[in-house]
Amino acid sequence: MKEMKKRILVVEDFASIRKFVCETLGRRGYATIGASNMKEALSLLELASDQIHLVLTDYNMPDGTGLDLLTLIKENDAIKNIPVIILTADTNPDRIRMAKAAGLAAWVKKPYRAETLFTEIEQAIKGGCPHIV
Repeated sequence: MKEMKKRILVVEDFASIRKFVCETLGRRGYATIGASNMKEALSLLELASDQIHLVLTDYNMPDGTGLDLLTLIKENDAIKNIPVIILTADTNPDRIRMAKAAGLAAWVKKPYRAETLFTEIEQAIKGGCPHIV
């Protein structure tokens, strides 16, 4: 039986960045779903939680932060086991600490190296420890 592609929910309010990240992940063999904000991401998670293997989210969004999204995911029994990676230019150490405490899989700083991002994604899907890169 063929293994299902790992599906990543990409949450980014800028359409061009969301498209770029989805295309980059697609070239690496991942299936992607895009969401433009936190509300849309939560709706998609509710509809397809069994088909999403990881959430890759920006920190700053119009309707909340990556930390807000992470917290809502971890408080919901149906989706709390889906790992979350925050991909952002934000380097605030207090925000990073709060996100780690809330159950973050990794905090990847923009600009990022593609190989670094792919390593963090694989580690998060396998259930690795939190990383800040």
